[in-house]
Amino acid sequence: MNTGVKIAAFAAALAATFGTAYGVGKAVGPVVTTEERPAAPHGAHDGKVRTAAFTVHAH
Repeated sequence: MNTGVKIAAFAAALAATFGTAYGVGKAVGPVVTTEERPAAPHGAHDGKVRTAAFTVHAH
């Protein structure tokens, strides 16, 4: 197997992988959580900094 054939086979496998992922993504659609909240207006806050794990109260 020469280098050109190896590169072509790799490119074909890569294209097939991404094509499959694209097809599955189109079939499944976007992931939407039931707990989505609208974003607060720019500059609006209540004195708390929220992270994924906990809330820090600003003093």
